[in-house]
Amino acid sequence: MRALLCCTLVVLVGCEGKLGGPTTPPPGATADAGCPPEGKNDEIRQALAPACASCHLTGNKPYFASLEAFENGLVYDPKWVNKDDPAGSALIKLLQGLNPGSYPQMPPGEPYSAYVNDGRVKLTLDELQAWIRELPERGAINDGPSPSAFTVRRLRADEMILSLMDQLGLSQEDFVDTSRPTWRDEEYTVRGGRLFVWPTDWAPGISQQYVSDKRATERYETLGGAVVLQGRKKDLTLGPSSLQTLVQMSQAWCRLAIEKQGNTAVLRSVTLADKSATKSVEIKQNIAQLSLRMLGDVPSEADVTELYEQVYLPLEANSTKTAWTGVCAALVRHPKWLSY
Repeated sequence: MRALLCCTLVVLVGCEGKLGGPTTPPPGATADAGCPPEGKNDEIRQALAPACASCHLTGNKPYFASLEAFENGLVYDPKWVNKDDPAGSALIKLLQGLNPGSYPQMPPGEPYSAYVNDGRVKLTLDELQAWIRELPERGAINDGPSPSAFTVRRLRADEMILSLMDQLGLSQEDFVDTSRPTWRDEEYTVRGGRLFVWPTDWAPGISQQYVSDKRATERYETLGGAVVLQGRKKDLTLGPSSLQTLVQMSQAWCRLAIEKQGNTAVLRSVTLADKSATKSVEIKQNIAQLSLRMLGDVPSEADVTELYEQVYLPLEANSTKTAWTGVCAALVRHPKWLSY
């Protein structure tokens, strides 16, 4: 309650209590910047904010949105903070630029030490490790709803289209006929059997013509896409129609990515000729790589095993192409892929 009240006061008068004080936090600051910290954890959160909050104030990892978000999502998650091994904690490794995986350094583009050296951040890594070593015991967890808890939203229809194309190594040219030099300025001629999904408002070129198959735009609408010309607003709920379209889209696009010549987005460590009888280790390695690519997190061994045993192996009896299509589509329909 005190934190919520403090946030409100910042918006109204600033924590200095003066009318006309700062009404919005500066770049990189948390929402309650200027409020006195509520204990050691909050002190650390506010100290790290200039380096971290710009990327982690919203989205599906809003660790710096509030003290509650910081503690629930980061501080007391052993994945990030290990009281018994401060130097080995992923949080420290990230700030040192030594973390394994696709994100070795945070903040990206500039080492944390640069923030300390020029004074943007006062908290050193030694001080951060000392805090981890003496980490306060976790207090009582509130089971009820909280205004400062993590909030996520599902991806918009256009985000789904562009993200999935990029992750699967696909492009617009994989779905439409590009044989004519002027194809971008004409009505898109859709290739059959590929489940093209395209917004009505994204007219090609300046001709104001659209796609030859109206189902491509209908699928976009069922995904919740907005249609400005028809006054339709975007829909971020997940109803039966949007889920059905996503299931079909994930299966069709994953299969297309697997069949595309020279495309290694799905099959990086194996080929379609590799089977579980002789290549189980390589298949699991490829599942782990694909999961990291699609979901952005290094999967646990249990997660990889679950996909291997419950999705890949049953479908391999049909064909390896079907098996990899199933694994890929399962990741597309994962809550981590669906949300932002």
